[in-house]
Amino acid sequence: MNEEELKLARTSGEIAAKARDAGASLIKPGKKVIDVCEAVEKIIIESGAKPAFPCNLSINYEAAHYSPVINDEKIIPDGAVVKLDIGAHIEGYITDTAVTVYLDDRMERLANAAKDALRAAISNFKSGVSLAEIGKVIEKTIKLYGFKPIRNLGGHLVRRYELHAGIFVPNVYERISGRIQGGNTYAIEPFATDGGGEVIEGKEVTIYSLRNKGAKGISETEKLFLDEIEKRFKTLPFSERWLSDLGSKEEVEQTLRNLNKRGFLHAYPVLLEVRKGMVSQFEHTVYVDDNKTDVLT
Repeated sequence: MNEEELKLARTSGEIAAKARDAGASLIKPGKKVIDVCEAVEKIIIESGAKPAFPCNLSINYEAAHYSPVINDEKIIPDGAVVKLDIGAHIEGYITDTAVTVYLDDRMERLANAAKDALRAAISNFKSGVSLAEIGKVIEKTIKLYGFKPIRNLGGHLVRRYELHAGIFVPNVYERISGRIQGGNTYAIEPFATDGGGEVIEGKEVTIYSLRNKGAKGISETEKLFLDEIEKRFKTLPFSERWLSDLGSKEEVEQTLRNLNKRGFLHAYPVLLEVRKGMVSQFEHTVYVDDNKTDVLT
């Protein structure tokens, strides 16, 4: 990144942090998930950025990828462990951040396990350090609390208009050869659980992204959707809510399902803890140069 690009990323990070903290304050029992998420997305937009992906509000054993759909009636239950995961971007320069809000004091240690693992990871996250070492630090910290890290979730390299840019930051020790490289932006996101330490894909899909923009053998409606998706979001993840002006809830959902089945879209199923254990998550985006690491969110 040059100085101008880094300035955009820093501003994006400030906006994401502001929206995250405001959203966390809205998480209460009985509150509609859609109201929290749309408030967060509104803050991002009104602050001069755009959502880098739909606001995720995942509850209890949902680890990630639940975002409200059109006219969503889901509410936050009593005693929940709620993960608020959001992203902002300015001209494609993305920052990604998450917080856990627990509505039962018995879940405080679970939340702190992920929070302290993030703190430990950041303190070791320097140019030249192996990614395997970061996974070891995260795993050790979470296990000291008596919980398990979720081994098949982790952080990622972030590039312009690429949320997951091909480099994985593990939450457990893995024999991998990659190292942290200066000049790059990374999202670090430890997940802790009292369950089995792994996630599986659920049947529900609330988030998509553009995979392949074709034109052969598709209807005029499908072509309109693909054109609007490319224009509005490029390849970044999006919500059906953001296309509600193109038709009824049923029409939007059916069109997206059709496009996904035919390979034009990538679907992000809701990720569930394999043993239905409670899950906590904390996340920051950092920028690494050769001398230091800056937390952008």
